[in-house]
Amino acid sequence: MKADLHVHTDISDSSFNLDETIKISKNNGVTHLGITNHDTIEGLKEAIKQGEKEGIKVIPGIEISAWNPKSKKKVHILGYNFDLDGENIKNLCSITLKRRHENSMHQVNILINNNYNISLDKILMRAKNSKVIYKQHIMAELIEMGYADDINADLYKKLFKNDGICAMDIEYVDALDAVKAIKADNGIAVLAHPGQLNSYDIIDELVGAGLDGLELNHEDHDEEDLKRVKEYSDKYNLLLTGGSDFHGKYGTGVNIGDINCPSEYIHIFDKGINKYKFDDQKQCFIKNQYLNSNDKNNFDVYEAFSFAKNLVKAVGRRLKEVIKDDLNLKFKNNNHYDIVTKCDIETESILVENISEKYPHHTFITEEKCCDNQCISEYTWIIDPIDGTTNFVSIGKEFAVSVALYHNESPLIGIVYDAAKDKLYSAILGKGAFLNDIPLCFKSSSLTLKDSLIDMSLRTLNILCDDYGINLYSIIKSLRGHRAFGSAALSICKIASGELQGYVSAKLNIWDYAAAIIILKEAGDCYIYADNEKDELSLKPVTFIAAENAVIMQEIKELIQI
Repeated sequence: MKADLHVHTDISDSSFNLDETIKISKNNGVTHLGITNHDTIEGLKEAIKQGEKEGIKVIPGIEISAWNPKSKKKVHILGYNFDLDGENIKNLCSITLKRRHENSMHQVNILINNNYNISLDKILMRAKNSKVIYKQHIMAELIEMGYADDINADLYKKLFKNDGICAMDIEYVDALDAVKAIKADNGIAVLAHPGQLNSYDIIDELVGAGLDGLELNHEDHDEEDLKRVKEYSDKYNLLLTGGSDFHGKYGTGVNIGDINCPSEYIHIFDKGINKYKFDDQKQCFIKNQYLNSNDKNNFDVYEAFSFAKNLVKAVGRRLKEVIKDDLNLKFKNNNHYDIVTKCDIETESILVENISEKYPHHTFITEEKCCDNQCISEYTWIIDPIDGTTNFVSIGKEFAVSVALYHNESPLIGIVYDAAKDKLYSAILGKGAFLNDIPLCFKSSSLTLKDSLIDMSLRTLNILCDDYGINLYSIIKSLRGHRAFGSAALSICKIASGELQGYVSAKLNIWDYAAAIIILKEAGDCYIYADNEKDELSLKPVTFIAAENAVIMQEIKELIQI
């Protein structure tokens, strides 16, 4: 495979149109082509169709021209696999395109007024597909009129750099806003050629805004740049890309396919490639397999249940093996208590890839957002790759892999695997709950709150006290005991198995509880969303209460005044 993920067409500032660009790619043996025109997503749908005709996987992309307001330096942000309508991206970039065209028109008038014999009409003709004049279009006209020999001639620096008569530039959008727009459109955000623009100083902030990766391979990167990019990648668990930054005759001579993305990251951009393919029969993983599954078999819930259990156990066993490894910690939104590791990303990717192979028309809601089809459909898989990441990092136990399948927005299958203890909790709606395939029995309904162990984290207790005015002492004296295990999915399952009698969280996301509530319900226990959320598939955080029986549930509600 050969993936050049940084290529421009004449929809921005290349000399070659889309058809020519794709044909060059094919001739150069490129299998994956990232079309990344400046500040526009025009033509991407057509590019994907044209690529399919030529046997090339076109990765829809963009290169957003931005800057760092603090350092006043340019910053370029690459975006990939976003929603093709890209409303957030278009809204952000439209102002850049307008400013660029107006600035270029001003530069053309300056050149004409300084006795350069050039034609605005011919320049506009060169820019007909981009609808925006770039400096390359102006330089092409100057070359044709004999003022220079090539696009990067000394004349370019004389006119457009330093004290040149056309050296004025536009105000660009904030680089943080560029990352946020790409993420809002469900895309992958990558910092382009940090060595070329010396934009290393903004990486920390970009990561906080949601940055996914860094461009490693680029013609302007020397050995020191390669080293620095890799160091940042390791520090923040960022993916790596690469490409030719091809501009046709308006570029430097580097051709499509001369510089490419590291092969181990291609699967992130092409979901038809599975980095880790799970063999259900052999119970093992096989790397780098092409998938070609378009079968629309009738859905068999028992087959899905068996497949998912085997897959979850396999990724759980894999997690046990890497607990001692360097986990490349990073923090979501710069919160030291909200940890994500490379294992979270890899585990989620493995789960999504293998489920997608077997059920290509199903969609996903996942914590780490490692796939493109994050939406609700008839069949939706909800995944938390490591529930209890802090436990995973700190003590190597009390964490779980949680996978649920919802049908028409209602719970159908739930699987929670305590990998450290090899405990597999599972359930099918209406068919009972199981622990290591042994049925979980209905429990006594005679217990009350004073007989109960309740799981509530310090953060939940703090919210109940500060936001709701609950007296902490009144909570403590009403219980037999208080625990905080650090994994919502496991704590809910502990109620199903009788180890706990209640669980309260002031802020819980759907992937934290989606699988566990099916197990809880099938074991005869109960739960509520205390904010009166009736939707079983709520994408908003909820205040969640689970209890062994209705008596304990009511006492908890009265205690915390909900």
